[in-house]
Amino acid sequence: MLYHLAQGGHLIDSPGVREFGLWKVEPEQLAKGFKEFEPYLGECRFRNCSHRRNAGCAIEAAAEAGKISSERMASYHRIYDDLNSSD
Repeated sequence: MLYHLAQGGHLIDSPGVREFGLWKVEPEQLAKGFKEFEPYLGECRFRNCSHRRNAGCAIEAAAEAGKISSERMASYHRIYDDLNSSD
């Protein structure tokens, strides 16, 4: 079942499903899925920035300045690492 949350977002309840994952998402595409990253995408010093402690990373700088929550950065890092380990 799909539930629409009043605060925004959706909740999926699928009895019997034990695992949820991302398929066909390349690690380089992941940042586009974090809406709070949008203002900073394309602003990094290097075009191939992974937003993982890279020099000149606009997203990491925004997080350090408190513009992106540490929880969201941790979530991004966790998913990014999972995508890279599934190769």
